[in-house]
Amino acid sequence: MIPRPFEDVSESDLESLVSNEVAEQRTLEFKRDLNIEKDSDRLKFVQNISSFANAQGGDILYGIDAPKGVAIGISGIQDVDRDDVILNLEDLLISGVQPRITGLRSRWIACGNRGHVLLIRVPASAIAPHRVIYKGDNSFYGRKSNGKYPMDTAELREAFTASEALPTRLRALHLEAVDAVHRDHLPISVGDNPHAILSLIPTTYFRELRDLPITRETALAPFKPEGYLEAVPMIEGILLHNIPDTPRAINSFAITHRQGRVDTGWTLRRMSDPLNDTGKFIAPDTFENGVSDGAISGTTRLQVHGVDGPWLVLITLSGIRDYQLEASGTIYSPPAWRDELTLPPLMIETMNRATLLPIMRSFWLAFGVERPEHWRSALDER
Repeated sequence: MIPRPFEDVSESDLESLVSNEVAEQRTLEFKRDLNIEKDSDRLKFVQNISSFANAQGGDILYGIDAPKGVAIGISGIQDVDRDDVILNLEDLLISGVQPRITGLRSRWIACGNRGHVLLIRVPASAIAPHRVIYKGDNSFYGRKSNGKYPMDTAELREAFTASEALPTRLRALHLEAVDAVHRDHLPISVGDNPHAILSLIPTTYFRELRDLPITRETALAPFKPEGYLEAVPMIEGILLHNIPDTPRAINSFAITHRQGRVDTGWTLRRMSDPLNDTGKFIAPDTFENGVSDGAISGTTRLQVHGVDGPWLVLITLSGIRDYQLEASGTIYSPPAWRDELTLPPLMIETMNRATLLPIMRSFWLAFGVERPEHWRSALDER
């Protein structure tokens, strides 16, 4: 796979593949031409894509000349309706693979008078294995460094077992993060205020071994940092937090893990007049903006290191018992009756505020009220 965010891959990256004589590998394949006219060609395309999804994911580049598996030139693809080609390929995959492969992305890269190169980035699937059903194939395909191959019975058994266990394993990562905060296994503390802890985890987390070069400059900053941020190098990665108001008690922190995930936490209590604030109120904005900041900014930070989605977002609320939502100066929720609650997990292919809305709705329901449809509608459209 090209180690760059999908949207940033450019002609210069393709030139680099050629000048460095990069060879095909398990996560990278070159094709000179894009042939999908015959049924046999269409079947090979579906088999190829599914093999990437059943393995570690990867990039396929159509328009790269590599006769012996080593990139030697940009041949490009010309004289095609590029939008129509992508639509046809997407339709082919929808009808030719079960279950449907989610998170797959395609785009054309302009290469001057050589035409365009088609980049297809296939994620390592969280619901693998995928079966090819095009033209009666009914086979599962895995991937080696020299291409695809039919998976045997032992491999299929292992793949199905891993797929069933994945949600539990991903959830366990989040619960470990929550436990680390509550058991004081971190060099900081969120104190006694109600707080949220968010984990952003790519669904490929257990499919790829990573050791990202995380630094203070590339680590995720916590939500609404005030003033100077302190950085703490850890075995897991880099922890950034704001300056404590009291010994060790902070308002927000973020941990960017070298293995390619993010945990972030922030306090939720309404910050109004500290001399005259005796009520237990939480402003919804402190949660919703914190979620958007952590999930969207976290995604961007990880993509810089070549880590991509689909993403799993998990959030736990703690210390909220007896607190009310203060939706406005006159609208309040009933007091929360639970002290700690993990919201329903959300899997997202494209991260933005709109795709995070189910989490926002779950948050309001934790306080016994429906989220108003008009609430912050201008922000929700971003």
